[in-house]
Amino acid sequence: MASPPNRRFATPFNLGSSSWADVQYLGAWASHSNRAVLIYLPGVPAAGAPDQNMYRQSTQSANTVSRLQGMNDLPEDAWRQKLGMQDRLCELLSGYGYRQLETPVLEPTELFMRKSGGELASQLYSFTDAGSNSVSLRPEFTSPIMRHYLESAADISLPARWQYCGPVFRFDISHPEASGQFTQVGGEFLGSSEIAADVELLNLALAVPTQLGLDGWSLQLADLDILDSLLDPVGVSERARSFIIQSMPRLREGRSVVPKFLEEGRHLHLVGGSNGTAETEDAALRQAVQGLDDTQARSVLLGLLQWNSADHLGQRTPEDVVERLLHKIRGTDSEDKLRQGLELASDLAVIKGEPEQALQSVKKTLASAGANQDAADRLSEVIGLVSNSPDTNGKIVLDFGLVRGLAYYNGLIFEVSHPKWPGTLGGGGRYDTLSRALGGNDAVPALGFAYNLDALISIGAS
Repeated sequence: MASPPNRRFATPFNLGSSSWADVQYLGAWASHSNRAVLIYLPGVPAAGAPDQNMYRQSTQSANTVSRLQGMNDLPEDAWRQKLGMQDRLCELLSGYGYRQLETPVLEPTELFMRKSGGELASQLYSFTDAGSNSVSLRPEFTSPIMRHYLESAADISLPARWQYCGPVFRFDISHPEASGQFTQVGGEFLGSSEIAADVELLNLALAVPTQLGLDGWSLQLADLDILDSLLDPVGVSERARSFIIQSMPRLREGRSVVPKFLEEGRHLHLVGGSNGTAETEDAALRQAVQGLDDTQARSVLLGLLQWNSADHLGQRTPEDVVERLLHKIRGTDSEDKLRQGLELASDLAVIKGEPEQALQSVKKTLASAGANQDAADRLSEVIGLVSNSPDTNGKIVLDFGLVRGLAYYNGLIFEVSHPKWPGTLGGGGRYDTLSRALGGNDAVPALGFAYNLDALISIGAS
C-alpha cells in the first residue's frame, strides 16, 4: 500500500465518521514515516492533545503579510451601506442627465502629469509595467474622462454629461483618516462655457450633502479668472503666475509674507535679477526650447535628460527635474514684477466671507489695481442664480485663498468641508484648458466635481 506524502510537520487529521481501521492505518503510517499525527474524533477529546484553536492562532506570525497603510477592508454590512449611498447619488446625477462612464483603473502616468501637477503629482502610485510603460493607478477621474472624449470625439455630441463612481488611489498621510484608496462619485460636464453650466454644477454639488442628510457642512468658492484679471496688468509670465496661484493659501497672511515668497521665487529661478536675465550656462537649453510652448518644451527637456543623465537623478523623478529646469531657463520676470504680483494676490487671498460682502471687497481690489471687472461680475451672477433653499442657505462662503490640488483648474473652483472631517469632502471647478494639454486641437470648455464617498460615510451621511 502506498503511504501518504511525506510531511515535515505534525499533521492533524479530523476523521469525522471514519472507521477505527483508518485510525490503525494512520498510526502505522506515522510509525513508518517517523512523523507525528494528531487525530481528532468527533465528540472525543484526544488525551493530551492541544485545543484546535491553538492551531488556528498559530497561522499568525511575525511573517504575516498585513494590509498597506491607508488601505482598508470592507465587511459586508459596511459594503451594503456604501452601495446604497452610491446608488442614491448615481440616481441624483441621472436626474440631471449624467450618463454612466467607466474608465480604466490603470492609465499612462503622462495623462496625470500633463496638467494635473500640483499636489497630486507627489501622491501618484506609479510604476513601470512589463512592457516598459510608465503607468499609474487612477488618482482622479477628470483626466481619464477628457482622454475618453478626445479619443471618441467624432462619435460624441457636445454638450456631454458623464457620471462615475469607483476607486481612486493617492498616497496621503496628511491626517490619520487619510486613505490610500477611496471611492469617488461625481460628474463632468463638457462642452459649455455658459453661466448656466456653472450654476448646474454648483447646484448638484450642493444637493449631495443635502440628499444625504448632512448638517454643518459648507462650500468654499473662488474664481481663478478673478486672480488672472488682477495679474494681467502686471504682465507676469505663465510660470510666475502658476507659482502665485499655488501660493494663494499661504498668501492669506497678507503682504507681510511677500518677502518670503520672493526668496522662494529666486530659488526656483522665476526671476533672473532686476532685468530678468538668466545664467549664461543655460543659453543652449534656452535656445533648444525657443518657440515651444511649455508642454512641448517639457517633452524636449525630458528626452535630453533621459539620454544624458538618467542615472544621476537621485531620488527626484525626471519630471521633477524638468519642471525645475524649465522654471530656471525661462525665468524672465523681473523681481519687481513678481513682487507686485504677489502683493496684489495677497490682497485678494485675505478676502473671505459671505458672498455679497466678499464680492464688494473683490471689486474694490480689482479697481485699485486697474484690473478688468468682468470675472467678478460673472461670479456675482452665478451666485445669484444658485439655489438658495433652506437646506443650502448660508452654506456658501467665498474664499479667495482657496486653491485646488490640481493644476488644470482655470475658472470657478470650490471645495466642500465639514468639521468632522480633516480633509475635503469633495470639490471641483472649471478646466477649460485641459483638452489642449492632453493633445486636443481645440479648447473644450468643461467643469466637474467629485465627492469622497468613504468620507461622507465616515462623518455620518445616511
